[in-house]
Amino acid sequence: MPDELIDQEFHCSFDAALVGAYYGKQMAQAAEAGRIGVVPYEPMLPVETWWDLGVDDATAIWFVQRLGREIRLISYYEASGQGLDHYAAVLLARGYVYARHVLPHDIRVREMGAGARSRLETLKGLLGAAHINDEPTPQYVIAPAQSAADRINAVRAILPRCWFDATACAQGLESLKQYQRKWDDSRKTFLDAPLHDWTSHGADAFSYGAVMLTDAPNFTAPTSAHSAYDALEGIPSERDVYRRTSEPSDYNPLG
Repeated sequence: MPDELIDQEFHCSFDAALVGAYYGKQMAQAAEAGRIGVVPYEPMLPVETWWDLGVDDATAIWFVQRLGREIRLISYYEASGQGLDHYAAVLLARGYVYARHVLPHDIRVREMGAGARSRLETLKGLLGAAHINDEPTPQYVIAPAQSAADRINAVRAILPRCWFDATACAQGLESLKQYQRKWDDSRKTFLDAPLHDWTSHGADAFSYGAVMLTDAPNFTAPTSAHSAYDALEGIPSERDVYRRTSEPSDYNPLG
């Protein structure tokens, strides 16, 4: 019997990982370690976004800040049936300084018609208004077309470094917790391929960001006199930073 099922059936755990979930154990470990709780936006750090673009289904966006090896998931947004103008407006309304946007490889696809632009060109045009205050133009990074297995492995590699805001990332968290393998009912076993359902959008967006972290710039501690990090030398450790800014959460998505 899988460990996840043992926890559910014999230990009566409502937080047990879903059987067949790719990241169930890692997300349970994050909760136990207090890495799912309060993760505030730090104004002295830039924000990057990780996208999964839907055409006939949902588009998902993670909002991420990084400091040293820490990966802070400060917010998540998902919607369906909307154009790129809607998502650009969401980004502009938040007032963040964006370092880069990590986008899926299919954003280069051009629309039909003479002189049609790609979705990447359209998004760049829509987000241009975000940089009217002499702020640097963010990078637009295109994730390569990789197998689902490679992207899943990339996510597993970075999850121990991730901190999630339980409220602002609630829907994205559930996507990661419940993203699972396909089930073969005839053979009564899980297949080595992901199930495409509502969890796919948030999980795919997260995986594109994970894949591209190897090429990401490193951000060091802010130096503003008003920053919470002034008393620290160099890059603060996860333990030192989150002793002040985050507490373990008893967040229950079902309650």
